[in-house]
Amino acid sequence: MSPIFPCKGCGTFIERSTQHYRRVKGQVLCSTCSDARREAEARTLRRRHPLRRLLFRIRSFWS
Repeated sequence: MSPIFPCKGCGTFIERSTQHYRRVKGQVLCSTCSDARREAEARTLRRRHPLRRLLFRIRSFWS
């Protein structure tokens, strides 16, 4: 059975693996908060200069 961690966004307790917890360095998010964060990043990405968008995608690919 996987351990239960609190979501860093809303505080809801969610079940995630310890390996996932270590990979995200304790910043565990529930699916709702994760989707909201991705949507916010996508909105800010659309407003950036095209070269900055490219650099952001390269950095996110390697991390």
